[in-house]
Amino acid sequence: MSVVFAAGFLVPQQFAGMDYFRGAKAAFPDALFPPVPPAADVSTRAQALANRINTAFPNGPIHIVAHSMAGLDTRFLLTHNLCGLAAPGRVTSLSTISTPHGGTPVADFLVGPTPSIIDPRWVAYQGLVQLAGTFGLSIGALGDLTGSFASTFNPQNRNLPHVNYYCYAGSGTGLFPLLQLSHWYIDSVGQTPDDKANDCLVSVKSASLIPLAEATWPTDHFGEVGYSLTNPPTFASPFDHISAYRRILSRAGA
Repeated sequence: MSVVFAAGFLVPQQFAGMDYFRGAKAAFPDALFPPVPPAADVSTRAQALANRINTAFPNGPIHIVAHSMAGLDTRFLLTHNLCGLAAPGRVTSLSTISTPHGGTPVADFLVGPTPSIIDPRWVAYQGLVQLAGTFGLSIGALGDLTGSFASTFNPQNRNLPHVNYYCYAGSGTGLFPLLQLSHWYIDSVGQTPDDKANDCLVSVKSASLIPLAEATWPTDHFGEVGYSLTNPPTFASPFDHISAYRRILSRAGA
């Protein structure tokens, strides 16, 4: 069976000499790590993802492991049967890691009106804008990660009965100051424990399109793909993400 690791919105599959999924190419040498336009909308990313997958694996079953926005890309791909990948016997499973199925308050905040300098949220806004800028993200490009987008997207992109779906989420606070800020912000606007628990970018509730396949991972959004912003020069995370990926693939039957 073929395995695909689909990258999220923050950075491309390769960035500054580093792979999006740190160490995964060595751990899973037969897997595909398809590049997609990192700051494009869901439909554009989904088509690019479908083209890459179908070219690499034109026949047989496929398991997709999708981090962050890539989970939305793959759900769109399946709903619209792009490149015939939703046909029985093609994409067999989709495992999403901290995908904002319900959107993220960070995107809602950044896409919405800029708060006044006397608004208590102004400091948080400036910090989150700086965080986005650090990774070269366009604020306008975050629209597909908002709660309002999710409210329309989800009814139009329901799970397919012949595809096995699994959801995973992180709940680590992180040590990087801007990530701590975004973690605090999501916690502050959350209404329930799962709304408040988050990996600094996506809440556990939002990541849970269906009940989580296992307990939340004790790491932030970057640790889920093997990185720590507070550990230069290697930026390696102490979280064992490769073992987590092995559990994902084992559970999916890959």
